[in-house]
Amino acid sequence: MSTESTFVVNVKTRIGTIVTVRGDDYDTLQVNILKAIEGGVDKTISALEEAVIGEGAQVAYATKALGATVVGSTNSFAPVPPASSGGAPAPSCPHGAMVHRSGAGAKGPWQAWMCSLPKERKEEQCDPQWIRKGQPGWI
Repeated sequence: MSTESTFVVNVKTRIGTIVTVRGDDYDTLQVNILKAIEGGVDKTISALEEAVIGEGAQVAYATKALGATVVGSTNSFAPVPPASSGGAPAPSCPHGAMVHRSGAGAKGPWQAWMCSLPKERKEEQCDPQWIRKGQPGWI
């Protein structure tokens, strides 16, 4: 008889920690997922990541994802935002230097300067500064 669960869900956090939820059947798996969410698994994982990886783990992830440069030792994460994009200086908002983002939507490619607050604080974020194609800052 196998000791492995029939149903397994693995979730990778933004900085690479793997969270596994198991269940011997679909109903048990669903109950275990709800228990993890209601039990605050996100806060527990964040606390563990900071304890093991060190304070600033989220900043280190963002630094790597945005291609910024880390200044100082590996334990002191101080990302340096891009000074410009496409010849236009990086604007700032009350929360610091804005981040250049781009993507493609139903209407085609888009680019904007976005508030640097994390998405968990979306209600506090400043409005994006959209860059029109052909304007300074468009890459």
